[in-house]
Amino acid sequence: MKKHLKNHKHIWMVSSAVLILAVLVVILMPQNKNYSMIFIGIAGGHLIVALIAIFTGWVLIPEKLLQKVWNRKTIEGYDFGWSPKWIYGFLVAAVVVFLLAVHVYIAFNGSPVIQFLAYTLLLLLAINLYIGNVIIGNSDRTSRITLPMVDLLPTGSGNVLDAGCGAGRTTIALVQAMPAIKITSFDKFDAGYIDEGGINLFKRNIKLAGIEERVTVETGDITETSFDNDQFDAIVSSFMIDHLRTGKRQALRESFRILKPGGRFLLIIVVRGYTAFGIASFLSLFITSGKTWKKWIEQTGFRMVCDGKINEGAYFCFEKPFNSK
Repeated sequence: MKKHLKNHKHIWMVSSAVLILAVLVVILMPQNKNYSMIFIGIAGGHLIVALIAIFTGWVLIPEKLLQKVWNRKTIEGYDFGWSPKWIYGFLVAAVVVFLLAVHVYIAFNGSPVIQFLAYTLLLLLAINLYIGNVIIGNSDRTSRITLPMVDLLPTGSGNVLDAGCGAGRTTIALVQAMPAIKITSFDKFDAGYIDEGGINLFKRNIKLAGIEERVTVETGDITETSFDNDQFDAIVSSFMIDHLRTGKRQALRESFRILKPGGRFLLIIVVRGYTAFGIASFLSLFITSGKTWKKWIEQTGFRMVCDGKINEGAYFCFEKPFNSK
């Protein structure tokens, strides 16, 4: 970020100088206020260009390079490694869109209808992005995940698959909630919003939790695994399967194959709703609805046990019937 500010130093200098001129015109020559609006327009244009350039660079910069130059303090406890892009991206976007709204309001001063419509839409989008920033802020680098109170393993013991374990939030929560289980933590470890895909942080976190001996780490794709049929007593997946574009239903089918009859699956995802709208605005309309997920789950052959809301998302608990083929 500092590098981007330095590279666009001339823009900040011009914007600052023009804003000072605008203020001086208003104070010293109140009869010529219209000139100040021109200065403000020039300054606003420069600021917007600068912020868009910075934001674009922020989005396009490779994750590995960003992690090298970003000065992050070392955390003594759990570190689930959210990327700076993910944590601050919505806030930066909100500021850019808000300044764009101000610029539009000034630029279209002679067209009241266009001015009102464009300014209102951009302002609402800026507010929406800020709300998204607040929601994302609830899941920082150190916060643990809260699991819903469901009867996942009636016996309290067994082999559990954490499908999409990331940096270990769910794995740690599961072992702490059910001390008698053995868990297989499974992931492709290629997530762009977690440092190095999460593998190194995962190993560090389970070591801190003291559960290394009870966790087996496997790398692979949940849509096509090397696990045996009916291998796991339970499966948990938290905010992973909903990220699959065309593989959601295949992930459910593969989970059905590797889950034992009578075994249960706890699925935690983002579904279409107010929270999704707060993060993705109108793009949230393309997110799969809870009703559709229930239909897919039942069509796969599972039996729904319970569902609800948790962690700014939704959860579904369902089981593989004993008489399934």
